[in-house]
Amino acid sequence: MRSAPRIVDDAMVADEEMSMRVMVTGFPQMSHLYHLIPYAQALQIEGHEVVVACPPGAEDEIARAGLTAAKVGEPEPHSLQNWAKYGLLPSQETRAELAEALALGPAELDNWDAYYQFFLFAGRYYLPPEPRTDIDNLFAFARAWRPDLVLWESWFPCGGLLAKAAGAAGGRVLIGPDYGAWAIERFAERRAEDPGLAENPLVGSVRSLAERTGVELTDEVLLGDFTVDPIPAPLRLSTGLRTTVPVRWTPYNGGAVLPEWLHERPEKPRVVLSAGVSNRAYHQGEDLVAKVFEAVEGLDVEVVATLNDNQLVGAPPVPSNVRVVDYVPLVQLLPTASAIIHRGGSGTFSVSLACGVPQLIADTGVDQRMVFSGEGEALSVTVTDRIIDAWLSSEYVADRGAGVRLDHLRQSAGEIREQILAVLADRSYADAAAALRTEWLSRPSPADIVPELEKLTALHG
Repeated sequence: MRSAPRIVDDAMVADEEMSMRVMVTGFPQMSHLYHLIPYAQALQIEGHEVVVACPPGAEDEIARAGLTAAKVGEPEPHSLQNWAKYGLLPSQETRAELAEALALGPAELDNWDAYYQFFLFAGRYYLPPEPRTDIDNLFAFARAWRPDLVLWESWFPCGGLLAKAAGAAGGRVLIGPDYGAWAIERFAERRAEDPGLAENPLVGSVRSLAERTGVELTDEVLLGDFTVDPIPAPLRLSTGLRTTVPVRWTPYNGGAVLPEWLHERPEKPRVVLSAGVSNRAYHQGEDLVAKVFEAVEGLDVEVVATLNDNQLVGAPPVPSNVRVVDYVPLVQLLPTASAIIHRGGSGTFSVSLACGVPQLIADTGVDQRMVFSGEGEALSVTVTDRIIDAWLSSEYVADRGAGVRLDHLRQSAGEIREQILAVLADRSYADAAAALRTEWLSRPSPADIVPELEKLTALHG
């Protein structure tokens, strides 16, 4: 691999011989970056030079993980007004028109709704039609630092452009179901039948930045030279990826000090309630929390609810058998639990899978919608109370007998109570969850795949 001066935050230092330079990049939210950190740490431990370079906003968390962060500017404000300025707000009319043009069946509409309203919305924020200082700085860093390999998380299409601009091999890392590749494949299939079909909106969004950075826009740019794939087979959406690297989905929750009550095993069955990391920042109040509090009141169980003040807005009084804590790493909490109730997001789902815990996953079955109203400072959004991935993760655990799907909007508290009691009483749920953990352990770890990443980098670099 090549050797060159490295520039981190404008400081130039002489490079020592390293077998490989790796730039890791992604959406600067920890619910996304947490998925990337085990790979960055594994590469670093194996002697490779690793820098995490992404849009600004997560540098402190990256450094706390023992990794080097490249600062590329100040974060843009995350607000509806700023998103509207860049023309990013999803249109329900366009969503419906494209779904019809793609001739999607009922089973695919949930995937499409997640792609158009969330995946595309997130990715496009870093693909602005006009130059943006932080993104320009990110590309300047990639060209100056000259990585051999760029690894990017699958919700961050800038990563593919960065790899090509730097002349590096590029690999996507899936952090959940592969909505991006699924949509690329669906558009390709339909355009083969109907060349007049509208363009995939992601391609249109990438084009302006690709032209400014001198990158030829191809499927390879969007999908990478290879894909690091920790997804259980039933949750896989893409069928046409050329090269994949199977891996174990290794949980990372950041550092923390364990509370003393967690040092001992619980005297009663412990049930964990988690409403997810993303909801902590962006949503006030949780229908799931209110319904579960009502369902568990009076049960002979100990409930640990990892909730912050935002997630408790509108909730009833906390039952006496519920311990509310702002944060405890799930990788430490779940091994002491008999079950977990959560909203089906990929992070909580993967940690629960790795810990072999039966899962009760909230999936309401309603259509996902982001509806915007008002203008200017009065602009607001209403989001359906359903987490993306929930339909996939709940079906997966239910099909394998490792948990159940609950519907907190349609079921009564009494019905949810019966589900909780059934999962705790029937040993088959714990046995099935343990079997899923065994399958998870059979896949290679992030450290195990480092030699494969080295080979792919040499092949495509």
